[in-house]
Amino acid sequence: MNESIHPDGCLYFAANSLARHLNNLAENAFKFTCITPAYAFVMLEILKDPGLGQNELARRVNVKASTMTRFVDKLIEKQLIKRTTEGRSVKIFPTKEGEDFKPIIEQALTILHDSYCDLLGKDLAMNMTDQLQDINHILEK
Repeated sequence: MNESIHPDGCLYFAANSLARHLNNLAENAFKFTCITPAYAFVMLEILKDPGLGQNELARRVNVKASTMTRFVDKLIEKQLIKRTTEGRSVKIFPTKEGEDFKPIIEQALTILHDSYCDLLGKDLAMNMTDQLQDINHILEK
């Protein structure tokens, strides 16, 4: 390819710019929860599947194991989850406080969803979400 590609035509730059915009919307939507959107995503995985191993949890949210360790430590500090060790395996469970926190996370997700749907229009937002999920599945292979 001899043609020079401008950053405006590059998926990498476009995706990162979009991620920054969405991150700002998410941080605003989750401000009242006192946890970050990333922690909320981890909480939802733990609530959906209590007893997940820490490595599986990291795989599901697409972060490195060391990052997941920090996330888990922070959520333990906030008393939303607990870590148990069974032999060599570490499992993560929600606490009662963590289970009670689920409606708060869902409320923040609704605020986030409404925010980007208001800006983009619901059809575009849903189509983009579907396309991005498809792209992620392809790249995971």
